[in-house]
Amino acid sequence: MAGNFKKIALIVALWGAGLLAGGQFAKVSVILSEYQIIYPRHADQVAWLLTLVSVVGALLGGAAASLANRFGLRHVLILSLIAAGGLSLWQATYPSFALMALSRFVEGVTHLGIVVTAPALMAETSTDRWRGATMALWGTFFGVSFAIFGWFGIPFVDVVGVSGLLQLHGACLLIIAVVVGLLVRGHRVSDAQNTSSRQTGKSALLAFQDARIAWSGIGWLFYTLTFLALLTILPAQLSPNLKPQITTAMSLVGIATGILILPIALLYFKATTAVLAGFLLASLLTAAGAWSNPIVLAIALFAILGIIQSGTFAAVAELNQSTDARTLGYGAMAQTGNLGNLIGTPLLLYVLEVFDLATLLVTTSVIYGAGFLTLLYVTGRIRGVGKST
Repeated sequence: MAGNFKKIALIVALWGAGLLAGGQFAKVSVILSEYQIIYPRHADQVAWLLTLVSVVGALLGGAAASLANRFGLRHVLILSLIAAGGLSLWQATYPSFALMALSRFVEGVTHLGIVVTAPALMAETSTDRWRGATMALWGTFFGVSFAIFGWFGIPFVDVVGVSGLLQLHGACLLIIAVVVGLLVRGHRVSDAQNTSSRQTGKSALLAFQDARIAWSGIGWLFYTLTFLALLTILPAQLSPNLKPQITTAMSLVGIATGILILPIALLYFKATTAVLAGFLLASLLTAAGAWSNPIVLAIALFAILGIIQSGTFAAVAELNQSTDARTLGYGAMAQTGNLGNLIGTPLLLYVLEVFDLATLLVTTSVIYGAGFLTLLYVTGRIRGVGKST
């Protein structure tokens, strides 16, 4: 009984680490205008404080996973949490814009350290029966983090300022580092692998050569090409007066389906099947968007995206049995996800500005359709390899 309680506590703590990793984006995104006030001479460059973290992820996601396998998941996670906490506390002093930008680049490295190790440790800690549900929980970390920072962070900044929010974020990161460190002590998890740097490089490349490892990363690219862009664009286009309510509803319904519906679905279907169905339904729904109620469309779409989001994380654990392979899978997701975030929002904003909302929905439908067909092809490769062995 005590052992099970410790496992549950560790899973919750690791999810908490994920929420704070999401906060590394949210603490800038939800109050971007406040940073323009702090750095008035660089108001037109403040968006880089958000983009730099994604750039690091797009460049180094696979390498981060390989290094985590080499040096040990628990060590990389705890060091990343401590470094991230220290950076957030230092950012609260309002350094020069150049130093703040540099700190955000380094923070991107710590973000990778968290998001490639924490889910791998969660998957290994969980039992086979509950692993899908555990990873579905992890899959909600980004949405829940933004919801918390939007609900609590904005009023908190109004009272204590940006510095207070950064201090709170930093302190929470240091606290969760201690909690995870205590809970993981004595817990049997795969740790450092005695691999050479040459082997580590091969492992990073393997993430995109092995269909099982790459499957979730490929799906995550198509998902992230649209998620943040639609969450930003659709509410204002559908009903400017109800923008906060629609944004909240879209976020919450995605979180709810990921936490409540997907774990039940995983009792009857594979995670890969749920994700494939999600992409197909999302493609059909957005294609029919011009003939449906736009607000209902947006909420229904994000309900489906919640299945894709959590299901993709669950698919990593489903397709890969070893912790090393899972870590590489989450590293691939970090890399393709950040790439999708960098490309997706500018792309869909361009489509909206040049054409109209209907064209935006058709473009989105094509992206989801391409995701479905690509994953279907990769699934066929996996089955082909399985039959040949």
